[in-house]
Amino acid sequence: MLGSTPLKKLPIWQAHDYFCQLLDGLEYLYSKGIVHKDIKPGNLLLALDGTLKISDFGVAEALDMFSEDDTCKMGQGSPAFQPPEIANGCETFSGFKVDIWSSGVTLYNITTGQYPFQGDNIYKLYENIGKGEYSIPEEVEEPLKSLIQGMLQKDADKRFTLQQVKKHPWTICRHPRTQEEVPIPPLKGHKWHSMTVLPYLMEYHYGGDDNPTYYTEHQLNVLNTSIKYSFCFSDSKRNTEQSFSNRLLVFLSKTCTIL
Repeated sequence: MLGSTPLKKLPIWQAHDYFCQLLDGLEYLYSKGIVHKDIKPGNLLLALDGTLKISDFGVAEALDMFSEDDTCKMGQGSPAFQPPEIANGCETFSGFKVDIWSSGVTLYNITTGQYPFQGDNIYKLYENIGKGEYSIPEEVEEPLKSLIQGMLQKDADKRFTLQQVKKHPWTICRHPRTQEEVPIPPLKGHKWHSMTVLPYLMEYHYGGDDNPTYYTEHQLNVLNTSIKYSFCFSDSKRNTEQSFSNRLLVFLSKTCTIL
């Protein structure tokens, strides 16, 4: 999605919306004792309605339910998003603070179109990350600048916590839509890709209506419950349920695209 924009970045208001959803997702993961350890734009998926979903838990770690803190011992995330403690080879580190750092790099990236740390190779990249020295473009204004600085603190103990990030002035502020929204690009390729399995099978084998009816999962549950109660004493129950079943051929697609 970022690649489809000329400057490789999002309008501030749009970046703010996605970032706040990311924070909500992290808060939920932490409530379950899960450390993601690989937060980056490429692991954030967007549904067609703009809902952000955290994906790729390949290197995530589930904390022991009896552990006293969030200490982790292995970091295997994407190099450009790793914090100084991992770049410097620390044997143990705070898992939650790793996610805060990578979320800060993500915020930096989607609002500036750049990366705070770069290197010709992974060794040079880790050397630069380990030093914790970076610059923020002049066009980045307060309070976004202070939020990025708080999330990209070299010292993990001084780095913002999730609650500090959520309560930061930039996070709680309502940002005006001064720029046009970057649209979610459509999927390329086969037309069936935007369909779930049931509509695919029905249309593939039997053909489809020119104007099919679409239902969300919630609507399906509500309608199904309504029919069961409304026609439980009716002789036409069987015919009604059959008619309803015939209409449940196409579900509202929740196709996702990479942020």
